[in-house]
Amino acid sequence: MADVLKICPRCGARLPEEASFCPHCAQSVKEHKEVLPPRRLSRRALYSALASLLILALAVAGWLYTRPKVYDNGTAEVIYTNSGATYRVLAGWINDRFNPAHQVNQPADVGDMLYTFPQCLYINRMENSTNAKEEFMDQVKQVTAAFIETENEELPWYCDEPVPREDYAPDAALVSSIHFYAGSGQGTLRWTIEMKNGDVIRLYQTMQAQPMELYLFTPENTPLNTVEEVQALLDSLDVITEGNHMNTVEIHLPPVTYDGGITIPRGVNLYGAGEEEGRTAFTGPVRITGQATGVSWLYDLDFVGGGEGVGFSSSSRVFLQGCRFTGWRTGLLMQDNIASAWNCTFEDNETGIHFNADTGSFMDSRYMEDVFRNNTTAVLLERVPTETAISFPESLFSGNGADIDNRCGQEISIADTIFE
Repeated sequence: MADVLKICPRCGARLPEEASFCPHCAQSVKEHKEVLPPRRLSRRALYSALASLLILALAVAGWLYTRPKVYDNGTAEVIYTNSGATYRVLAGWINDRFNPAHQVNQPADVGDMLYTFPQCLYINRMENSTNAKEEFMDQVKQVTAAFIETENEELPWYCDEPVPREDYAPDAALVSSIHFYAGSGQGTLRWTIEMKNGDVIRLYQTMQAQPMELYLFTPENTPLNTVEEVQALLDSLDVITEGNHMNTVEIHLPPVTYDGGITIPRGVNLYGAGEEEGRTAFTGPVRITGQATGVSWLYDLDFVGGGEGVGFSSSSRVFLQGCRFTGWRTGLLMQDNIASAWNCTFEDNETGIHFNADTGSFMDSRYMEDVFRNNTTAVLLERVPTETAISFPESLFSGNGADIDNRCGQEISIADTIFE
């Protein structure tokens, strides 16, 4: 290979490849790079750079802190903080604003009947448990509810749009009606709360339909003509239903005046005879014991006393409709739990309804279309175990010595009550 000639960068003469200086101009042909001493930042520049980095870090942290957040822990309760206030946001049963209902088991008779029940959105202040629904809802853009899973597409779970229901659930911010069938199986309800600041809160409730067997007793298939026969049936229900209190028991009584009272040991649906057949009446006290489970429903029964005793009392939840209480020292006594009464009549009693309970909650705090006539005291509020307001919409008070004796200072509403 031929030698490669180099050119002198000074005079342009040709040079051998290994030459380190030019023989023509006597200059070095090697390039020299100027070596500069290292630069040091001044303290001011260093502090300025650190301050810039700190400002940038704070700006990023502020952005991360203030940007919209999603609160989603897969349960029916979320703790949410905004504008210096901390809230317990939860979904649960009516008149129970402190206990989230993560799992809801709903019994239903086997068949194609559609069942409906409410679920409520509650807002409580974290630090003192006060109801904060109004201040919280002022910060809300919108609330939706929907079933994101339903086991049976032919008989699905579904719900209505959440709306305020001051007349029905005054403690709740919103109420959604849930619909299902006995064969609906399991479903998952999701509440989505979109805040005006962009935050999103999600609550989840698992719903489970529990098909029940119906045990139906009528005068045609069961002896029910005496108070002893009725009590014998009630005492045998555990054996008949094999101890399963989730199954429905319906007892339809004949138009008989029973000489005495009965004790009901479990949740039942007890029906009196219709008006066209004559009323069903008990002349002795009727009581649902503390061992009873489930909810009892009593329809169109008369409780007729002789001036002493208690017409009806219950240690479990009960709903009375179309019943009459006459001639008792106390017509309806709430001592261990709270009973709800619609379209009932309390007449000529010393006390029509006596609230004197330390425990329990309302199925419905409205005593709707009831009649209180000629009682010494129509309604006596001595102890009520909940702060839920009690109302008497379209109820009539007439001829009583005292209409409402509110000894415990319970919140009540008489806006739609009739006084004569």
